[in-house]
Amino acid sequence: MRAVSASTVINDPYRAGVALGESLTEIDPEVVFLFSSIHYAVPDVLEGLHDGLDRDNVIVVGNTGDGCFGAGGVSDFGAAALGLNSHGKVQWRLERIDGLQDGVDGKLERLMERLAEKDKEPCWAYLVSDFRVDVSRIETTLRDRSRFPIVGGLAMDDRRGANCFVYVNREVINDALVVLAAYGDLGFSIMLGNSQRPVGRPGTIEAATINQIHRIDGISASDFVERETGKPVLQTDRGILSVRVVGPESPGEERLRSIMFKEAVNSGSLSFFGGVNAGDSVQVCQASQEIMIAELQALAEALRSSNRVPAGVLVISCTGRKSFLGALIDNEVAALRTAFPLGLPLAGFASRGEIAPRQTASGYTHNLFHNMTHVAVMFWQ
Repeated sequence: MRAVSASTVINDPYRAGVALGESLTEIDPEVVFLFSSIHYAVPDVLEGLHDGLDRDNVIVVGNTGDGCFGAGGVSDFGAAALGLNSHGKVQWRLERIDGLQDGVDGKLERLMERLAEKDKEPCWAYLVSDFRVDVSRIETTLRDRSRFPIVGGLAMDDRRGANCFVYVNREVINDALVVLAAYGDLGFSIMLGNSQRPVGRPGTIEAATINQIHRIDGISASDFVERETGKPVLQTDRGILSVRVVGPESPGEERLRSIMFKEAVNSGSLSFFGGVNAGDSVQVCQASQEIMIAELQALAEALRSSNRVPAGVLVISCTGRKSFLGALIDNEVAALRTAFPLGLPLAGFASRGEIAPRQTASGYTHNLFHNMTHVAVMFWQ
């Protein structure tokens, strides 16, 4: 596998696309991942990218985010791209779903069936969706219907939550979900970071509806959080307090859920970004800049110590982490940059939510939906 990345802050979308495309031509990419701030979400950026590449037979997939990640750091405004060329060892397939408000789980289930036609299952896939979707249905379908690692997330804008767009070849679309599946000899590893400081004792969810927890350990969800933290949930806790959720039958499949600060559906209930289920264990966690940064540094150091150098890296990191880290957000890519000082092709985006399995000693868990999580995919040479 060969990889190359590029980034730009050129204001004009077409010229920005041309600059990215011309920077990627050195490896004649089979696939290009394109990420940008919301300001570039017009067909001109894709036309420019294809003109810069000077070829049509390349698959382009990507989306807008709360800024983008490049080899040089994190940008609130701009675009970044990662090109891959497997020299024919990997076959790529692009599938999409339109109309996410109408039976998205059934549509995604049929998409997964199409990807496994003729008993040829993908080895890995990238998935991106418009954030205006019932993500609990997506997670359930991926958990039950996919048997290969899937990494991705929800597209985003500049943290307003007003709109987002997905890139598919020459199209700029929304109200859609796109999957890029890889078949064949693709070497990759998935690195996931979302360690947070636990606060108090775990409890058991007794009553929940989709993404709302009503009762934990015989008391309301808000009373449980207050009991364990010693104070009520406040607007100022946005991005600081989360809960770690674990299913009773899958102790290794931990997911973070951020609290949605809005009017409770009923007294004491709390809403979250992502699905929750009765019977799950839940523990309040508090975000820490020091823990976030140290975890990524440790993961990057372990990667460096393995004496393997990735061809390129794809990064999806939560917009909540970006907000919480503030001026320290460059640390989301700085650890990898420091571990591989000779240069590492890298691109990604700040997302509304992240999709990835956890790596275990025996392989990968089911595909899970996360909040406040950093996901990096290493593509091996």
